[in-house]
Amino acid sequence: MDQTAEKLKPRVSINLPAYNRASFLPATIESVLKQSFTDWELLIFDDGSTDNTKEVLIPFLTDPRINYHKNETNLGICRTRNLALQASRGQYVAVLDSDDLWLDSDKLKQQVEFLDTHLDHNLIGTGVIELDQANQELKRHLPPVDDEAIRKIILEKNPFAHSSVMYRREVALGAGGYPENLDGIEDYDLWFKLGRHGKFANLGTFALGYRRHPGNISQTARRRLMKENLFLIKKYRHYYPGFLWAWVRRASRLFLIQLLVRFGINF
Repeated sequence: MDQTAEKLKPRVSINLPAYNRASFLPATIESVLKQSFTDWELLIFDDGSTDNTKEVLIPFLTDPRINYHKNETNLGICRTRNLALQASRGQYVAVLDSDDLWLDSDKLKQQVEFLDTHLDHNLIGTGVIELDQANQELKRHLPPVDDEAIRKIILEKNPFAHSSVMYRREVALGAGGYPENLDGIEDYDLWFKLGRHGKFANLGTFALGYRRHPGNISQTARRRLMKENLFLIKKYRHYYPGFLWAWVRRASRLFLIQLLVRFGINF
């Protein structure tokens, strides 16, 4: 490989899929530009948006690190994530969904330093602050930080917020990337695959702002995701501990959700 071309590759590829999120994108991108770590490329993959996404991005495209790609048709989030992953050139991949924010300016720096010094780890996330539509704090979530603790709960719940993570690009590609038949929990499946080849970790910081808004998820979608979660934990039950308890907990939640929907109760 040409050594000059190799040196020009960024350390981190930031994958940002977007679909009709023009109102959120400027603040999302600004949170990237505020990062103290600057050796990155930002790959914005527009999945056929019909709003003014391209127009709001124009001021940011003067930065040579920011690249914009638009799918000719709407391919769905799973396929779009894989296109971004395949286009990435960095050693590490960070994910930032179009309606989220990075709150800690040292987020990338700390994660790069961690993966550089923990070669047996494939994935590192952070804590999360849920925000309302006015970016006011609603609640905080701090998942387990070490590999052993994460593995104990991973079948019961997803221990990583997608927009908080950084992972090794080559390992993710070697594992097959994101599944294209699990829209909404494609990240969860990738974590299971990455964990078979290395360790997990979370930083004990609240580096991600997850913005709650009406477009997040419907009740119908929530039921579908619960069923797909049951499929996933059964698929990976031989590789992680606690399958029986996780199955009971998740099946009980699905039953409760179906009961609430049946009686027309919003949740």
